[in-house]
Amino acid sequence: MRPSVFLSLLLLLLLLLPFIRAISSSPIEDVCEYVQDSYVDKGYCIRTLKSDLRSSKADAKGLGVIAAELTIAKATVIRSHIKELLKNASNSYDRRRAQAALLIFSNVIPSLRWSADSIASKFYASAGAVLFVALDAASACVGVVELGDAADDYVNLTLLAQAITLHLR
Repeated sequence: MRPSVFLSLLLLLLLLLPFIRAISSSPIEDVCEYVQDSYVDKGYCIRTLKSDLRSSKADAKGLGVIAAELTIAKATVIRSHIKELLKNASNSYDRRRAQAALLIFSNVIPSLRWSADSIASKFYASAGAVLFVALDAASACVGVVELGDAADDYVNLTLLAQAITLHLR
């Protein structure tokens, strides 16, 4: 192949590369590219969404629902942990602290479910507002009960769901 023909083909490929990438990018990559400016790491976003098998066939709205449902699952795990703390509380002080944390997470789970349903119904502003409030559930429990890494996981999942919801507006 002559050098001028090779250079012409190479130049053409370089010019078309952005269009090829745009066509071949997945909804997960598109959404995660957008939300990375919302306190959400792009790699975390991709890994988290891909952890749910439904994400391979989901559009942006479906990814928002998935993120909200992952948040619900984490909140449910935390609530179970708090119930165990309550069951094993050795004194009234620890029991009251666990009851307070249980109340917070017992109330946040239906709110998160409502957010997931709202995202599915395209009521993004309402879902985003509720996710914003749900973000405080873990921080409200800091110093009340020990949640460990689950609190950070919950916050990160809630931020992801909220960022995707904002992207959908």
